[in-house]
Amino acid sequence: MAAKIGTVQQLSQTALTATTTTVLYTVPALTTTILKELVLCNTDTADHTVTIQVGAGTAVANRILSAVNIPAGQTLAFTFSTALLTTQTITGGASVGAFVSCTISGIEVQ
Repeated sequence: MAAKIGTVQQLSQTALTATTTTVLYTVPALTTTILKELVLCNTDTADHTVTIQVGAGTAVANRILSAVNIPAGQTLAFTFSTALLTTQTITGGASVGAFVSCTISGIEVQ
């Protein structure tokens, strides 16, 4: 059997809502996804916090970022090497909706 190779791609790009359980990405059927990078950009003049979860739910145990402060006008990038299985999700939100953009990159392997 040949090795399965994926390429890095943008998985999601959206403005975060004020609901930390908003689904940002769902792993497609018959696929494993490796989360590689999450970029958060605060376009507001005030600081905001961001919470992101990965896996099969939104429990505290699934958090990879928990109320992380994103300073006003700043962009922060986080690198990962986290595997997600079919139907698992990346969920999250900000302390105030519409001011923090979130770009998620990763590798999908089928």
